Amino acid sequence: MSSPSSCLPSYHWRVPLIENSVWVGVYLLGAAILWLLHPLAAAAYLAYSLVCMYLLVPGLVCTSCSYYGQTCHSGQGRIASLLYSPRPQASFPSRFRYMPLAAPVFLAPLLAGGLLLVLRFSLARVVLTVLFGILALGVTRFVTTRLGCPRCQQRHVCPAHQRTPPSAAS
Repeated sequence: MSSPSSCLPSYHWRVPLIENSVWVGVYLLGAAILWLLHPLAAAAYLAYSLVCMYLLVPGLVCTSCSYYGQTCHSGQGRIASLLYSPRPQASFPSRFRYMPLAAPVFLAPLLAGGLLLVLRFSLARVVLTVLFGILALGVTRFVTTRLGCPRCQQRHVCPAHQRTPPSAAS
């Protein structure tokens, strides 16, 4: 088992605050879209999103990160250390195979929004669905690549960083 690297600089508390504020916006906007289908769909979406992003991802991915136990750009390194034992840091890149578990966080509201547009078209539903798409697929990526990736000591082995366009990762 590896231990957290004490020589890594922690991120300032504002970085995870900003990143998680964007994520909370994604969850709330996604829940609003799903609420239009059924309140239980919204509740299930919120529950899944929170469990996935704050329990599953930290346990499956962040336990192998060099920021385990420290303040990383998402704050999940600290969450992981509170709930789970560390895993070898060498396994960090392979742990990203679990990230498709997060797909419903992005896809469910987009699919529900599309379905709602077909069933009961309205400009408000178009705006809600487009805003969700921009926030979930654009703003989250922008925040991560601008605030997280440039300072991350793990970026050279991080599969998420490898998919970052060079201009955004510099």
